[in-house]
Amino acid sequence: MPTKTQDPGDILANALTRYRNGLDPALIELPEAAVFPHLIPAQPATARKARTTGSLLGRPAPRFVKRGRNVRYRLKDVLDWLADADAYGSTAEVNVARRAAS
Repeated sequence: MPTKTQDPGDILANALTRYRNGLDPALIELPEAAVFPHLIPAQPATARKARTTGSLLGRPAPRFVKRGRNVRYRLKDVLDWLADADAYGSTAEVNVARRAAS
């Protein structure tokens, strides 16, 4: 288990190495500081608010796990959240998609 003195970037790098070596991403848990803003482009305060509202960056927030007072994110859930994002080739495509959704 990582110590509090470890750099969040190092924790993330170690987790991604274990993932590339074949460990199931559902078994890899990351602290909030390793996910935000290193994997998901939002500040930790935004993540805390998203856990309350259920929405992050206009989409349902990624699932999280409580371990006592600590909040953890499973790598699988973060990767799934990132993969489910809509990808666009231009801002015109974004505008068309937004109008279609309205």
